[in-house]
Amino acid sequence: MRTTIKDVAERCGYSIATVSLVLNNKKVSIPQTTRDKVWKAATELGYRPNQLAVSMITKKTNVLGLVIPDNSNIFFADISKAIEVAAHRAGYNLIYGNSDNNPQRDLEYLEMFVDRRVDGIIYAKSTALDFRNNKEVTRFFKERTTPIVAVDRVVEDSSICSVVLDHFRGGYLAANYLLASGHTRIGCFTGPHDLESSQERLAGCKRAFAEAGISFDSSLVYEGNYQAGSEEQALEYFLGKKVTAVFVFNDIMAYGLYREARRRNLSIPKDLSVVGFDDVFFSELIQPALTTVRQPVAEMGECAVETLVRLIREETKPEQSSYVFTPELIVRDSVAPLL
Repeated sequence: MRTTIKDVAERCGYSIATVSLVLNNKKVSIPQTTRDKVWKAATELGYRPNQLAVSMITKKTNVLGLVIPDNSNIFFADISKAIEVAAHRAGYNLIYGNSDNNPQRDLEYLEMFVDRRVDGIIYAKSTALDFRNNKEVTRFFKERTTPIVAVDRVVEDSSICSVVLDHFRGGYLAANYLLASGHTRIGCFTGPHDLESSQERLAGCKRAFAEAGISFDSSLVYEGNYQAGSEEQALEYFLGKKVTAVFVFNDIMAYGLYREARRRNLSIPKDLSVVGFDDVFFSELIQPALTTVRQPVAEMGECAVETLVRLIREETKPEQSSYVFTPELIVRDSVAPLL
């Protein structure tokens, strides 16, 4: 049976009112010896406050909601961990939902979190969120007052603050490195074309080509979905186009390309150079170690929580709270110079 304030009062010999004031850290004049006795009794009995009752009084639950599109994607697993660590440090518990890139589940989780009265929500939208779904999500945000921070992906047509990467810069760094290594027939294994991060990475890639004075060949672009599974068709397509290198728009798809290249007895980087994007944990461990564009995941997760907490405390406004992080090219062993 759960220990109550009444139980603590009976153990220490003080009134329920006094015990309640002490356990709720009320700033009233109560002797320190009395406080010590109350806390000693509470500790001995294993007293834990009834969070539902507390939230009814404070109007706060000290719980944050997190919606991610794919918990099998190592990037989202990493950023979820960073968010949970930062939330715990800030005094919040975290509940999360995996939408599995289903836009309807985006809305279901958002509505569930609001119904459960979370103090705020961190939201990474599904890749499958089309124009109609995006309008529904935007309307949902406008009709509710729960503070929300978008992470990794911006929610279009909304004033929601966001914590994102400079994807344009990341695409530029990857393509520029391959071009500097002598590659000009560079395949682009993209994310979904209608996702802003994918569009920006491709735009950055095109800028690198333009600055090098080389015409960008759009026929060397193959659309992926930021998940493994389409690497066989992608590599078949790129080999048919006689590319010498592939810029893969996330590391998960790059791992798939590695696997398919090995199945075809192709050597990376001797037969095909590869650059990834994200720099998740395994990119340094695979052979050859993957050259990739690093997203500062820990810093982004921490920033998302800090921003959300400021919104909850009304210390800032959404339109004042968007952050863009700078990517970094991590050079390893998956690119060979083209002589």
